[in-house]
Amino acid sequence: MSIPNIPSLSKIIHHGSEGGQEFARAMNQLLFEDSQLYDYHFQSYSDSAGDFKGVDAIMERGLKKIGLQYRFFEGNPKKEKINIKKSLIKAVESFSDMDEWILVTPDNFTRHGMSWLEEVSLKIDMKVKHWGHSEILSFMLKYPQIGKKYYSAEVFRSHNAYLDREPTKAEINAFFNQFNDPEIDQQMIFFHAQPNLHDFRKIFSNDIYREVSDFYNLLHGETFNSNGIATPKKISGAIKVCVSSVDDIEKEVDQLPGGMSMAFKEFDCFQKNVSFYSVNVGGVSFSVWCFVNGRWVFVSKPWRIINAIYSLRNNRGINRLIKWLRWLGYGKFLRTENSASSKTIVSRIIHGLSTKK
Repeated sequence: MSIPNIPSLSKIIHHGSEGGQEFARAMNQLLFEDSQLYDYHFQSYSDSAGDFKGVDAIMERGLKKIGLQYRFFEGNPKKEKINIKKSLIKAVESFSDMDEWILVTPDNFTRHGMSWLEEVSLKIDMKVKHWGHSEILSFMLKYPQIGKKYYSAEVFRSHNAYLDREPTKAEINAFFNQFNDPEIDQQMIFFHAQPNLHDFRKIFSNDIYREVSDFYNLLHGETFNSNGIATPKKISGAIKVCVSSVDDIEKEVDQLPGGMSMAFKEFDCFQKNVSFYSVNVGGVSFSVWCFVNGRWVFVSKPWRIINAIYSLRNNRGINRLIKWLRWLGYGKFLRTENSASSKTIVSRIIHGLSTKK
């Protein structure tokens, strides 16, 4: 199944100063939604401040500070090269602690455009990247409440149909054969496979996926943000991939660790159409992998998280505390789509109760 050819924003937004402002607004909306989903800090600047500082927005993900500069023009830099260099220099001068600077334009650059940007980056002590049509479209499809302002519903239907499918045998082999590729950092395989809230929603039932997401990020979030992912020593060897559906688990013909069957029978907490992959590389097993939203994600031993969540749900003392805090009015502060706020408040309550002043 193919994805239809989709025009870039340079073909959709009218050119001129108003077009540039609309492009910046669209990017700010997309990145704000992304920051809410992935729980990182995002700050945008006004047009005048963006020109003055050389960045239109800042992302802080873990320990990394990233500046973004929006430039609305079609195709390669051409006449914009001087202004882009000036913006980059201003960014370096204004933000000495910045780790990365990303130039965002509506179109993908050709090889010539990327070569020019690489030459520019060699002259400064900062990583420089470019986001074009491919990256912007990915954001638009991920956040349809914004993307549908620019693209037809058919684009999203075609895209969703492409994502909501089982991977082909070739895709399965290509992904897991990376473990035997000496040129690939195995830690980065797991880093790129970390799931987000949308992924958890495709895997777990509606009444638990948010708690699974929060629990997972509390356990592993700091590790991912520090780029210090703990994996076994370099592994290689024969690769065996076993796939099991929820129906297989129900019929007890699955090839998954026993914890998956126990979690399913006791809690019935998985989406009905999800498939789970157990992978063995040279005698080392990794469970479980899922192919959701068009990519591979790894959720390490999910039955442990599920058991912990339901154990806490059934804890009378914790439930009494929740009831008491709700009676005191804390519930209104915890009603938020972004669970980061909830975790911050709960953390403050815990530290406040445990610290003597």
